Amino acid sequence: MKKWLSHTNSTVLSVAMVGIFILLTLFLNSLSGFQLDLTSNKQYTLSDQSLTAIKNVKEDVNILVLTVENANNTVLNREVTDMVQEYTKRNSKLKMKQYNLTQEPTLASKYGITGSSIVLEQGDQHKVIDIASLFTAVGDGSDGSYQFTGEEKLTQALINLSSTEKNKMVFLTGHEELGLDQLTTLRSSLEQNNITTEELQLNQAGQVPEDADVLAIIGPQRDISDSELKAIRTYLSNGGKLLLSLGFHQDMKVTWKNIDALMTDYGVVDEHAVMVDNQQASTMGPLWVVPEYGTHAITDKLSESKLYPMLSLSIALTSKEQDKYKLSPLIHSSNESYGETNIAGLLQNETSNDPDQDVQGPVELGYAADTTDGKPKAVILGSSIFMQDSEIANGGNRDFILNAVNYLSEKEDGVTIRPRVQSGYQMAYLNGQQARIIFFVAIVAFPLIFVMIGVFLWWRRRRV
Repeated sequence: MKKWLSHTNSTVLSVAMVGIFILLTLFLNSLSGFQLDLTSNKQYTLSDQSLTAIKNVKEDVNILVLTVENANNTVLNREVTDMVQEYTKRNSKLKMKQYNLTQEPTLASKYGITGSSIVLEQGDQHKVIDIASLFTAVGDGSDGSYQFTGEEKLTQALINLSSTEKNKMVFLTGHEELGLDQLTTLRSSLEQNNITTEELQLNQAGQVPEDADVLAIIGPQRDISDSELKAIRTYLSNGGKLLLSLGFHQDMKVTWKNIDALMTDYGVVDEHAVMVDNQQASTMGPLWVVPEYGTHAITDKLSESKLYPMLSLSIALTSKEQDKYKLSPLIHSSNESYGETNIAGLLQNETSNDPDQDVQGPVELGYAADTTDGKPKAVILGSSIFMQDSEIANGGNRDFILNAVNYLSEKEDGVTIRPRVQSGYQMAYLNGQQARIIFFVAIVAFPLIFVMIGVFLWWRRRRV
């Protein structure tokens, strides 16, 4: 009788445990996307901006992850796929497909890609994200640490995929400006933000296109002509927006008459002085600066996320009184900096702060000009090198210029999400003996131990 009761209790307990397990499974499944992120940098926690963008997807979106697999990028590829899976978990309209790019040449040809990429496809629309652009080394990269900006770029692409808003930005040429062939990364980023780009030879065209939302003048080395200045002013008076970013020229004081006149229309004065920052001299050199931000819609989110641009050969700017536009300082150098007016001496590596001649720090390096009713009109910057392909990936360069363009274009859906800093990974390569030991312990020994424990417990219960 006692033995029968013992077996009955064991059976009831077993059934109860199975029932509890089933109920717990159903309960956890009912929590939908609930998960607990225990990683140190919250790697699997999406921002509110991303969650909102995911929730707003109403039509099917295929997210194709096209990677090239090798020993050097296995971890990085996995980080990308893990991120995409976090998006697909939260909306059934998002579907991930993963391909080895080397085995799918037709897909590479279809989307015009040559390296690992994420492709978002909705109907006949698609957006391409270069996976290499998602990773940026931290510091000198010696410890393998890096920043991962995948969430920001994927969320922005998701928003732009279904957006019907299109903007156009024209880049002035003919004055040795930085052309679109030197700004390919910026151009690609703008296109991902639904901003088309084209170059403009104003002396030939005669006028700025009426459908241009923003006119960009990036790093001119020669002055614009009187007729060009007139055409630009006509465009701006008819509602156009201006992005003017200066470049260094040793004779800028005497040769930039019309460029200076265009700037003074908005109350910005070119001091024809090059910013020298002794605070940065020990790290990057005195002609480099990681500026501080002013308070403005362009910079507020960047400041919160500590995404600062890295500038070099920057021209000192000041402002003058005028009542047509509201000027807001965007970026400035440190208190130890100054604007060197002796350009000839600077070119000979001779520079010292002359309080009577030089611009005293902090030196203003950029302004935003808004109309009296708060509408964006112009962004004027004292540096342009940070936009070119070799520099735009450094620090917050890309984020800063994209925020400026999005602001001028009155795009309210621009996304800035703080990048995650990941520690460096090390690959462990096993020899044959090590691999066999791991296989034997994990696949043979551990299961065999549990089987033996089970047999022993069964035999002992049989004797009771």
